[in-house]
Amino acid sequence: MKSFSEISKALDSFTAKKNEAYGDAYGKNFDTFGLTYSAIEVFNKVNRIVTLTKNNQGSANNESLLDSYVDLRNYAEFAIQHMLPDASDEDKSKYGL
Repeated sequence: MKSFSEISKALDSFTAKKNEAYGDAYGKNFDTFGLTYSAIEVFNKVNRIVTLTKNNQGSANNESLLDSYVDLRNYAEFAIQHMLPDASDEDKSKYGL
């Protein structure tokens, strides 16, 4: 089993490449709609995961369950990235940020 740090490093690299290919669509939408956009993306992805799991499907429409979890991780990380400038010093230090 891969370690958490190995997975994190690989997904960081994957996400950076994907962001280069698509541009910063998330950032542009966040700038326009704020945290509501983040919440909607996470909500939609969780619903996708629930549907795939409930229907015992490994994938649908070329998106696997693993793809959905990777996207969920990325949406959460993007939200954190955009929230950090306004986060309290106490919150930042709690997480070593």
